[in-house]
Amino acid sequence: MDISDTSFDNMSHTCPPEDDFKHVVYTSIYIIVFIFGLLFNGAAIYVFCKIRKKKGISAICLLNLAVADLLCITILPLKISYYYKGAVWIFGDFLCRVTSYSFFLSMYSSIFFLACLSTLRYISVAYPGTITKKKVIITCACIWVFTMASTSPFLLTGTVVRDGITKCFEPGHIPAWKKILNMNYYALIVGFILPMIIIIVFDVLLIKHIMHLPMEKRSIRKHVTMIVLVLLVCCVCFLPYHVQRTIHLHYLVHHQEICDLQKALQKTVVATLSLAVLNTCLDPLLYVFVGHGYKSWILLICRAKKTGQVNQESTNSSGVSKVNAEDVQMNQYQQTSKNEC
Repeated sequence: MDISDTSFDNMSHTCPPEDDFKHVVYTSIYIIVFIFGLLFNGAAIYVFCKIRKKKGISAICLLNLAVADLLCITILPLKISYYYKGAVWIFGDFLCRVTSYSFFLSMYSSIFFLACLSTLRYISVAYPGTITKKKVIITCACIWVFTMASTSPFLLTGTVVRDGITKCFEPGHIPAWKKILNMNYYALIVGFILPMIIIIVFDVLLIKHIMHLPMEKRSIRKHVTMIVLVLLVCCVCFLPYHVQRTIHLHYLVHHQEICDLQKALQKTVVATLSLAVLNTCLDPLLYVFVGHGYKSWILLICRAKKTGQVNQESTNSSGVSKVNAEDVQMNQYQQTSKNEC
């Protein structure tokens, strides 16, 4: 959600918008994120669906995370066109609503899947055998249903014409922003703070549990890597965005006459929103270090490009060498328990 346009109608105090700089920034950032996000998340979905015949607990969760990221990536071309044309929307009211809805659905689904990953990882390590694939699939389905229902109000806000120019999700009246402020409080508490608490609690429990395990049974490096990456994505991408958005909306609604503050907030929203979209490029790090098969597949592709060909005799029908697949399986059993991916 871009809340940097503060040129409201029917207001006694107005601050002239000075946010043309965002057009270049958003266009550049979105193009980069689209290219790399599409490449790595598309590869992840292919690997988890086609190459890995036996999907473990983490793989199922990571697959849904990749789908959520890809949902955001697919609407980026529309946003790129929007800002490239100087914030002029040409795709109609319906696609405007779908674009806004898809962005928030992707964001909050990603946050919940990260919380789900942390929770399932702890349970599978501390209580082996209690988590089944069926339960994981049901949990992921519930997350989709919940986030789809929770973000559905964004379908109610479409295009608005201001000064003869069609804008997308940039309401022009204070009452509209008050509704968005209330929606923000719900999204902040339910969509970010609650999952963040879940992530922190289960990460702490996981650390305490593996510290009491015999040294030979620890997969310390793998578990610590997952914890660090999940917290990195949440703290770098989502935390600044939610803090800044809450502050900006509050002052936008209650103190819109403070123009100097509005100018400063207009600049910070560009940075935090860019970081929020960047999560689609950071999540693939989880696929590399947590998702079995993804890293090996990427290395195989790089090796094929370097040598110019792949040995057909040592390659199975899925495009992954049988020897490599066996090595991945062997490492999997050596590093993780039965119920881990």
